[in-house]
Order: sequence, then C-alpha cells, then structure tokens
Amino acid sequence: MQLTPAHLGERVVVRRILPGESGPSGGPAMTDVLGVLEEWGQDTIRVRRADGLLVEIALADAVSGKPIPPPPQPHRRRRPAPE
Repeated sequence: MQLTPAHLGERVVVRRILPGESGPSGGPAMTDVLGVLEEWGQDTIRVRRADGLLVEIALADAVSGKPIPPPPQPHRRRRPAPE
C-alpha cells in the first residue's frame, strides 16, 4: 500500500477485502473507498467519504491505497458579453 500516516488530510482511494464475501471469480470480494484519510491507527485507518460517512478499514484488509487528485470542478457556463 502506498499510503502512510503522512497522507492524513489528503484525498485517497483504498481497495479493501470484504471479509466473508466472495467475488465473481470465487476469490475474496473487494471494494474501493474514496474520501479523505482522517485517521491512521495501529490496526485501522478511517476514510471520510464525500457523503460524510466515516469508514473504518482494518489495515489487514487493505489491499492497496494511494493518494488521488481533488475532484474536478464543475464547468460554469460563461454568460455572453452584454452588447
């Protein structure tokens, strides 16, 4: 995993195993969590998603993780110049 405690406060994506669930290939099921890395503990990390939910992830279940750039800003339409 590329993430370290130095990434606290940054936007990240973490791929984690869903314990007890099987994926389509028969291996473990996995999912991604996208948000801001808020906490780094001895055994867990916490990522706050855009909807406000704080997701706790066991480091043992984290398959990969990396910092990612901020979300794109919505395009604003320019108003035509007044004549």
